Amino acid sequence: MAFLLIIPSLIIFLFFNLYPIIYSVFLAFTNAEFTNIAGRYSFIGMENFAKLLFHPDTRFYYVLGRTALFVVTSVPLKVLFGLGLAVIFNSRLIKGGKILRSLLILPWTIPAMLSILVWRGLFNLDFGAINQMLQSWGFPRVNWLQDTTNAFIVYNIVEVWLAYPFMMTVILAALQSVPPELYDSARVDGAGTWQRLRYITLPLIFRPLWFATILTSSASFQAFLVPFVLNGGGPARTNEMVMVYGYKEAFQLGNYGYAAAFMVIISLIVTVFMLAGMKAGKMAGEEES
Repeated sequence: MAFLLIIPSLIIFLFFNLYPIIYSVFLAFTNAEFTNIAGRYSFIGMENFAKLLFHPDTRFYYVLGRTALFVVTSVPLKVLFGLGLAVIFNSRLIKGGKILRSLLILPWTIPAMLSILVWRGLFNLDFGAINQMLQSWGFPRVNWLQDTTNAFIVYNIVEVWLAYPFMMTVILAALQSVPPELYDSARVDGAGTWQRLRYITLPLIFRPLWFATILTSSASFQAFLVPFVLNGGGPARTNEMVMVYGYKEAFQLGNYGYAAAFMVIISLIVTVFMLAGMKAGKMAGEEES
């Protein structure tokens, strides 16, 4: 009887989760395109993968490198920003901390699409509030979204805005689990703020901090909405992340088989990264303990 009750959920899971994965892997070995997706495509083996990895004109390595750079730049900012806010709130140095903390998690409650659209308006070349503010101070306008470097900086700003509430919440929860007696004993022994942070706080919160970092790294690697909504990965596709590239290949250029092969490779990379990161975190945590 219990099994019968979970059958509807099982059917939904299989249809909306497992079937798309299996179908995407199948398409990766075909020449499926917009013109033949109705059923006239054929099996071509590893041709899509070979084209991705070895063709002279492949954009695979450029897109992968750009995405890796985005992870390397955005994740430390998220971690440091979240850690700093969590330490401040945990220390109770400010009055009305609960109210301010509630306000600071607002980016988490606002739909991501809406937040990104607001940021796009703020960085607009002609009527954006940021350029208007710069002009009022005597500075020239900045082409934020149609310059490769500037757009990449904006990506990082918006990504940090969207992700810091998660990091702050996870780290704050970990900080509040640290026994206050440890800090009291350290103060009696003459330990300063930095020493308490280095030898008490960070070792005790390492594991949740590490796993939160792995999760946000995976999310940054799979970033889609931020680059796509802000400027489509531009200008001239110079800031395309892996998800934006895969989307364009499939739904704008109609190269379904090629895009499916691309996403299979990306899925493998993310899976290996997650497993390696979790294993490394577990080993480091065991050494700390």
